[in-house]
Amino acid sequence: MGPINPLFGYIAAGALVIGIGAGWKVRDWQCDAAYAKALEKVERDRKALQGKINAISTTYEQERNQADVVVAGTRTTIREIYKTLPPVPADCSADIRVVGLLEGSVRDANRAASGQSGE
Repeated sequence: MGPINPLFGYIAAGALVIGIGAGWKVRDWQCDAAYAKALEKVERDRKALQGKINAISTTYEQERNQADVVVAGTRTTIREIYKTLPPVPADCSADIRVVGLLEGSVRDANRAASGQSGE
């Protein structure tokens, strides 16, 4: 055998570098495609969950508005009771009407927490 031309070595090394670079680029494209597919799936899932969250939020807002009406009525009742009362006695005891109203509210809250229906 004769001497090997160094040009063949350079050509082989260049082909190897080009092959590795091309493979690296193809793998990068595959990873980008997989990442984009995962992002699309996550976005679909997020939209589905957002629909559920919106429904729950709407229900919460309606319940809160109903509770605000009840609380406003209770506050108005307490204000009316205290507006017509004489000065607070020295022993700082609450009026029986206020105590009854507060006890009724506690009973209603306990009933609601235990899942029983109202009267």
